[in-house]
Amino acid sequence: MELRSVEELMDLLYACRGATVAPAGRGRPADVHDHALRTAALLRRRHPADKELQVAGLVQGIGRLLGPG
Repeated sequence: MELRSVEELMDLLYACRGATVAPAGRGRPADVHDHALRTAALLRRRHPADKELQVAGLVQGIGRLLGPG
């Protein structure tokens, strides 16, 4: 899947509402959409100047859904 715009990325993120992924370590599965928003918000507070890191936090759950396995 090739995303060509921020809007397409946000549409995909919104479509992930209700989809869950198991955490890499211990813990219970998390809703991809909610986790992405919480992660991006946390990174925004801790690293306000690092927009790339914030976007990475926003999309990392999508990558886990789309990746192999």
